[in-house]
Amino acid sequence: MDDTTIGQRVFAYREERGMTRAELAGAVDRSIEWLKSVEIGRRQLDRYSIIAALADALDVHVVALLGVPHQGGDAQQQRAHMAIPALRRVLLRAEMPPRAIGAPLPITDLRDRLSDAHRQRRHAHYGELAHALPQLLMDTAATAAALDGTERERAFGLLAEARHDAAMATKKLGYVDLASIAAAQAVRAATASGDPMLITAMVWTQAEVYITAGAVDEAHEITTGQIDQLDPLLGQEDPAVWSLWGTLHLVESVIQAQWRRREEAASHLVEAAAAAGRVGAGVSRYQTEFGPGNKAIHSVHVALELGEGSEALDRIEGVDMSALPKERRARHGIDRALARSRDGDDPGAMGELMDADLIAPECVRNHPLTTEMVRTAAHRSKVVKEPIAAAAERLGIVI
Repeated sequence: MDDTTIGQRVFAYREERGMTRAELAGAVDRSIEWLKSVEIGRRQLDRYSIIAALADALDVHVVALLGVPHQGGDAQQQRAHMAIPALRRVLLRAEMPPRAIGAPLPITDLRDRLSDAHRQRRHAHYGELAHALPQLLMDTAATAAALDGTERERAFGLLAEARHDAAMATKKLGYVDLASIAAAQAVRAATASGDPMLITAMVWTQAEVYITAGAVDEAHEITTGQIDQLDPLLGQEDPAVWSLWGTLHLVESVIQAQWRRREEAASHLVEAAAAAGRVGAGVSRYQTEFGPGNKAIHSVHVALELGEGSEALDRIEGVDMSALPKERRARHGIDRALARSRDGDDPGAMGELMDADLIAPECVRNHPLTTEMVRTAAHRSKVVKEPIAAAAERLGIVI
C-alpha cells in the first residue's frame, strides 16, 4: 500500500514531468520553500483547491495525488472494495436492456430494500452497502422496464435513489470516475420518474461528485442552475423544496471557498441558514439531511477551505449534531482534526480522528485527509509520539 503523503506524490509527479520546483510553485502561486516543505512531508496538503491546482499543473487526475482508493485496512474495509467489480459491471450495463427477473418485483419490497441501503450509507457501512447495491440496482431497473404508467415512474424514482447511494458510496471509497457514472445515471432515472424535485436532488449528487473530482467549474454551473429553478417554488413553503434549496447553497458555499471568495461563500451560508431555520431539525426526503446541524458542519468546512485553523470550530459551539447520520458526524470529525492539525496540535488532531473512528470507521479510514494528517504528524515529529502511533495503528496507516 502507498505509504507516502500527498506532497511526496507531488514530488514524484513533478520529477516525472521534468518540472523544477520553481516552475510548479509558480504555477500554483506559492513559494519554492512552501513547495519544498510540502514535498518532504513536513507540511500537509489539506485544501482541495490547492490539491486540485497542483493536479492541474502536473496534468494528473486529482485522485492520483489523493492516493485513493485505500484498499488496505481491516477485513471490513477490504469488504467494501471487494464489492466494487460487481457494482462496476452493473453500472456499465445500465444502458443495456435489463436482464429478466420474471414478474416485476413489488414496489413495496424494493422500497424496503432501498431503505436498508439508505441506512447503510448514512451510517457509512460501505461494505454492506456495496454488496447489496448490485442486485438492488438490477432488480429495480428490470422492474421499472417491465411496468408502465404511475408504477413505472415510482420504480424509476427508486432506481434514481439507489443510483444516488451508489454514487455517494463509490465517491467515499475513492472511485470518483465510477461515482460520476452512477450520478449521471441517477439523473436519467430521476427524469424518467417525472419528479422535478428528485431531478434536482440527483443533480446535487452530481455536483458533490464533480467537486471531489476537481471539476469545480462544472459543479458551480449545475448548482446555480438548480438554485435558479427552485427560487420560484420557495413561496409554496414546502420543506422538501427549502431543504434542497438550502443544500444547494451549502454546496455553492464550498465551491466559492475553493475559489477563495470569502464574501460569496459567506453569502451562500446565510441563505442556507435561513432555509435551515424553516425546516428545523432536518428533512430526510431526497437524502439531504438538511437542517441547522448540516449547515453548521459546512460552516466549519468552508472556513477550513478558506485557510482557518481551530478558530473555525468556534462557529459551531453549542450546535447539536446528534441527529445527523453517523457518516456526516464522522466526516465533521475529520474536519475537527484538520482544524487542530493546522494549529500544530497533532495530539489533539489524533484524538479527534480516534473519536470520529468510533462513530463511523469506514468513513474515517477511507478518507484521504485522515492518512495525510497521520503521516504528516509522523514526518514532522522527531520522535513519533504515542497519540500519533496509536492513531496510525488503529486506523491501519503505515508511518
